[in-house]
Amino acid sequence: MCLIVERGNAMKTSSGIAVIIVALSLAMGGRIAAGQANRPDNAAPQQERVVTQQQLQQEVRQLAADLDDPNYDYSKAPARIRQAFQDMGSVTNNMDPDEARQFRADLMQQVLPVFQRNQAKIQKAMQMAFLKDLQEPLGASDDEFAVIQPLLEKVVDAMREANGGAARFRGFGGGPGQRNNNSQNGAANNQPPSPVDQATQDLQAAIDDPNMNSDVIKTRLDTLRQAKSKASQDLTVARGALRAVLTVRQEAVLVDRGILD
Repeated sequence: MCLIVERGNAMKTSSGIAVIIVALSLAMGGRIAAGQANRPDNAAPQQERVVTQQQLQQEVRQLAADLDDPNYDYSKAPARIRQAFQDMGSVTNNMDPDEARQFRADLMQQVLPVFQRNQAKIQKAMQMAFLKDLQEPLGASDDEFAVIQPLLEKVVDAMREANGGAARFRGFGGGPGQRNNNSQNGAANNQPPSPVDQATQDLQAAIDDPNMNSDVIKTRLDTLRQAKSKASQDLTVARGALRAVLTVRQEAVLVDRGILD
């Protein structure tokens, strides 16, 4: 989570939607790297990737074009997004701080509308990549993982909801206006907001209205608390269903990864 916060703070000039995607990509990249660190074929460190500003700009333009392509294989998106932001860090590392901020902002302006249009598909692809990468450390065969994966998906979805839904990232986006726009991500992707996200949006709207009656605010606050309580209960049920198909070793792996408690 520290990585998410640091990246979010470092990119305040961009929209919270982009930060959500970057945070998910980097967080899952860290999980994957941690799981791969002790593999025999990773004993020798890889040579650091070196890119120029021009190469990075072309990389970002091509990424944006591909994400907007209806025939694009979105299973490739997580690695490419993660690589693009790692390359951005490499390119801007030795820049003057003001120049680096402007360069990042200019790049983000190119991809932000694409991220907005395709956010649901990107997040789903990232989730699937993260879950698929768990098959090896779980030691599960293809048939076993076919049973485990849908239960894993339910747990991950329940975790996001129990932790506040997509709205928990809204503060990275800036002021109230941006927070409100970010809260409409579900609608922008033709998906209804989750109960926690809907309750959070309603409460934020009440908070942002200086003339809102205090009773309305209290009612919406209670609704949010109830939605979070229900989400926590759903998470407990989803984790229980997942544990029921796991070996003790597999359960330990998922506890170590923070998916089970």
